[in-house]
Amino acid sequence: MSRFLDERRHMLPPAVTSLAEQLAAAGYKVTQPRLAVLKAITAQPGAFSVQEVEQWLLERNESPGIASIFRTVRLLCDLGMLQRLHGLDDCHRYCLGSGHTHHLVCTLCGVIEQFDNCGIQGVIAALEQSTGYRITNHVVELFGVCPQCLAPSASSAT
Repeated sequence: MSRFLDERRHMLPPAVTSLAEQLAAAGYKVTQPRLAVLKAITAQPGAFSVQEVEQWLLERNESPGIASIFRTVRLLCDLGMLQRLHGLDDCHRYCLGSGHTHHLVCTLCGVIEQFDNCGIQGVIAALEQSTGYRITNHVVELFGVCPQCLAPSASSAT
């Protein structure tokens, strides 16, 4: 592990330490700008944009700059530590985690909710059979209107 991280470990929340250790284990330096971005990412309540990370950091006078934030987010995506989501208005959002996840995106308020069991395994098997591909990953993002956005229109209809 890095000496830089070891010297700061006692000041970091466990989630930040875990991500920083994964970066170091992958052979990347753990720097103060990267730690700041990791802190901001783990402080987000759900899916987030780069601009929200920057705003969080600016409010704490910790921003390493938008370019460093973008580079760190891209690195975390490349390493599978973050997932990039296709939000509304061509604004990508990100969430912690890797693996097999799926998302519902509200087209009115932009909230993103994760769900399990997309039921696509049969489709994947059929595609592999018919195309000869070996499918190793997939992304499922469904767009619609969330219950909170539906509630006002549902109550006004009665």
